[in-house]
Order: sequence, then structure tokens, then C-alpha cells
Amino acid sequence: MRDKAIYVAKAIGRRVVWAPADLLNGIRNGRSLPPRGLSFVGPTNFEQTGKDFLEHFVEYGGLSPDDRVLDMGCGIGRMAIPLTGYLQDGSYKGFDVGKEMIRWCQHRITPEHPSFDFTWAPIYNAKYNPFGTVSALEYEFPYPDDHFDFALATSLFTHMARAEVQHYLEELSRVLKPEGRAFLTFFLISPEAEAEIAAGRADFDFQLNGDRAWTIDSRLPEEAIAFAVDDTREMIESAGLAIREPIHHGRWANAPGAPTLQDIVVVEAPRG
Repeated sequence: MRDKAIYVAKAIGRRVVWAPADLLNGIRNGRSLPPRGLSFVGPTNFEQTGKDFLEHFVEYGGLSPDDRVLDMGCGIGRMAIPLTGYLQDGSYKGFDVGKEMIRWCQHRITPEHPSFDFTWAPIYNAKYNPFGTVSALEYEFPYPDDHFDFALATSLFTHMARAEVQHYLEELSRVLKPEGRAFLTFFLISPEAEAEIAAGRADFDFQLNGDRAWTIDSRLPEEAIAFAVDDTREMIESAGLAIREPIHHGRWANAPGAPTLQDIVVVEAPRG
């Protein structure tokens, strides 16, 4: 029964409880999930991945039902859809370079959930938006200072150059409220990960590609980009953010007990 039903998240205190319901409360006949042509998010199950990450946001990032949430690189709503059932008194804003994905979210999610807002960002990315007209180094998040309680970026910084990531972290620091949190995923190169790569046991064969970054494709680095752990710490701290220890390393490099494929880094804004 559970495998065939669509479930939404309900907040019971700080826990996530899944209950049978239409994910978008009004989109019927299986149309609550995006068409396959728009949901290019890898081989994982779209719906289950969203559910899993919502639980990670609560467990590792301290997400609350009344938080104002920012989703950087929101895509086709993989994280937004489960959040529609969890954010009770909170709100959600997401942006992405995918114009058609944002349009789908605006037409399918926002009408039933007015506190969910989606913005198209015409940012250039060699893999995901080669016709973009704005540099990621110059893009200013279209939100006021000190606005969000919680932010997330899943599979975003794994497709951006180091200088672009640094700029996004600075913008994140600007828009987070004092003591706000952000749940970020990376591919992090640690001594343990390097050993797994060298032994051929890692999921990705990262090679140093200049600019203090590793990639699996020197011709199209944005295919997958990794950074050294210490360098990532430096970027985060120079943006005025602090890491909430520990870092949770990912399955891609065979980290024991890894909760996700990529490495999880939770950061916090300083107190005001």
C-alpha cells in the first residue's frame, strides 16, 4: 500500500511523519510529479529522494515547520514538494537556472501553496544553462538581508567553480538571519577520499583540474566538481559562516555510515 500511495510530510514537533495524501493537494492522477524530461536529477527515485532529504534537513540542519526557507538551485521542486507538507507557518523561496523547471513549479506548486515562490535566474553554467546571460560571480540573490532561517543547496556546489561557490556563500551569509542554518552538499577531497579514488573504489574518478578544484571531466568541469575539505572550510569561514560539526561524508567515497551520496556540510550564520 505505501509503495503505491503518495505521501506528504507532517510536522509533529520536530519529527517528520508521512501521511497518505496528494503531494500538491489538487493535482490528481499522478500529475503531482514533474515530467521525466524536466527532472534530470540522476538515477535516484525523485519522490523518495525528496522525502529522505527532508528528514536530513530536520535531523542535521534543525529545520523547523515555521522557518523561512531558501532553496538555492531548486530545480524541478524535488525538495520543495515534500516541504509543502512540512512548512506549516513557514515559507519557501527557490531559484534555478532551468527556465522550464521554474515554470513547472510556478504552475504546479505555487497555486496550491502561495507561500512557495520560484524565481528563474538566467545564470550561465556550461552544463545546465549554456545560454545564460549572467555570470554566477555577479548574481545577487533577489532577497533582502537577514531574511531566511534555513537554506539548502543540494547538488549545486558540485557543479560550480570555486570562485562561484565563494560568491554564493557570501550571498548566503547576507540573506541568512543571525543564527540561521544552511544545509549544503559537496564532493569533498579528504585523505580518505583520495585513497578511495586511487584504489578505484570511489564512485567518481576526481582529478585535480586547477583553481584548487577536482573534476571528472576536464573538458566540462561542471559535470562534477570537488574541493578539498580544508579549502571548503576556508571558503565558508571567509564568507562569515561557521561549520556545525561534524561534516557528514558521503557514500561516493565509501564513508562508513554515510547518510547520502554527497558530503553534507551544515553551516550557521553568527549571532547578531
